[in-house]
Amino acid sequence: MQLQTKKRGNYILLLTALFFIILLFYLPISLVFKSALFPQGKGFSLQNMADVISSSYNRRIIVFTVFQATVSTIFAVLLGLPGAWLLATKNFPGKRLLKAVSSVPFVLPSILVVLGFVIFFGNNGYLNKMLMGITGLEEPPLRILYSMKAIILAHGFYNFPIVIRLVSSLWEKLDPSLANAAMSMGAGRVRLFFTVTLPQILPAVLASSALIFVFCFTSFAIILVLGGGPAYTTLEVEIYRQARISLNMDSAAALSLTGILITLVFVYLNVHFQSSRNYHENIANRDYIEPNKPGKIFKLGISLYILSIALLVAAPVISVITKSFIIPIAGGAGFDLSSSAYYDIFRKTTESYGITLLEAIGNSISYAFYTVIFSILFGTLISYVLKGKRKASAILDTLFMLPLSVSSVILGLGYLKVMNYLDEPFRSSPILIILAHTVIAFPFVTRAVKPVMDKIKPELIHAALSLGETPLRVFMTVELPLIKSAIFAGAAFAFAISIGEMNATILLSSENTLTIPLMIYRLIGSYNFIAACALGTVLIIFTFFSFIIMDYFGSENGGF
Repeated sequence: MQLQTKKRGNYILLLTALFFIILLFYLPISLVFKSALFPQGKGFSLQNMADVISSSYNRRIIVFTVFQATVSTIFAVLLGLPGAWLLATKNFPGKRLLKAVSSVPFVLPSILVVLGFVIFFGNNGYLNKMLMGITGLEEPPLRILYSMKAIILAHGFYNFPIVIRLVSSLWEKLDPSLANAAMSMGAGRVRLFFTVTLPQILPAVLASSALIFVFCFTSFAIILVLGGGPAYTTLEVEIYRQARISLNMDSAAALSLTGILITLVFVYLNVHFQSSRNYHENIANRDYIEPNKPGKIFKLGISLYILSIALLVAAPVISVITKSFIIPIAGGAGFDLSSSAYYDIFRKTTESYGITLLEAIGNSISYAFYTVIFSILFGTLISYVLKGKRKASAILDTLFMLPLSVSSVILGLGYLKVMNYLDEPFRSSPILIILAHTVIAFPFVTRAVKPVMDKIKPELIHAALSLGETPLRVFMTVELPLIKSAIFAGAAFAFAISIGEMNATILLSSENTLTIPLMIYRLIGSYNFIAACALGTVLIIFTFFSFIIMDYFGSENGGF
């Protein structure tokens, strides 16, 4: 009897989950499709799409978006492969540090990456000042910002942890017999890598490359600030410009549909490579191989790589914190250490901000709090209804995880269209921002919770039900204690995503709903870098504690 009740309850929960994913994600996206394919509320027409393709300006934007994403992906892969090799095959002092440091960019908000790069790599940044002091040059030797170089460097910094995570997890479990056989036949290290190792890790390399391409293709804040002008406009930036500045919703929708079609190809490639037979043959049924200690000839290379990664990762973050305390003295007589930028957080420093910096912090914390609550409820619900549904799992998993393949700018455009159907109290409230953040964050909660929930033995559930317990009580007393660590890890990820989210928020925000990332963007635009760094330091603190929680609870469950 209890088993039948549980089945009926599962169907109700599944319908509830489908209702919410349709309401929160598919409805807003369908409004984007409607605007692209049914322009101005008229009948079906491909004219909008034809206009996008026929415009030389739009074609240039699409080509450049693909080009910069391709180059960025190659750079990120080249940056991440040595780290994957080190973590998979070597034991060395600082290995745990490398793993931790390489994860930092993965949780940093993109606006912090932008701010850190401006402060450290800018013409007047710390790196150029140091090089000018060493060489005696009067002009900055490195002019990186507002160029293609800045975009590639920032994208590489932001995405190389994906390569390290995916490739090292496969590489460390390779069967050593093939490598041993090749070495016994006289194969050198280079030939061994290209003929034996690379074919075995290639599925993970290609899977991570496809995922990085999607992230670079849909990048927004990095392009918006570091691109520095129309020459480096990408599809996401143009969608924002059309929707928010030109108010041309049909054109923005057509560009969005074009972007979705391109990213879906690479999302499919990512799923295909990760589910390929070779990928699972390599990682399944292998005993863990204890990494070898590196020889002396590799120690220098390892040290230089770790130093380079630490410089690339830590220097921009440390520069933001340092800059927030360095105040120029009037008359250009030098600099002084001061915490005055933090006092400015507690008052309205400039009328054009609309709200105080403290109010922006309050908004971000409030939105993140509600996002965590909704994401936990929704993500855990999805994990629960997907558990044990092997036949329909692939279809349902795709339906619920599709938000990962749609950029948050396009999602924001969909919610902007939803706003047109709402009355004024809802239009000016932050509810749409919170819901958009929830759609962006809940897949990460699901990815944290579902693998742990799948490991719960069905016998435990059946035993509890046979004793007369209700399905709800079984969940609360048996399943919830087993998945609570994964829920904490997912909640920390949802908090970090929400408090650093800018792409959808910039489309939906008003003067009263500005957040930390949007305020930092405004401060950068007004060249108030000291205040931007003070606010950025606050964001770093929130992100740091989220990372600590993710790392702690994620490690309890075998990694996040």
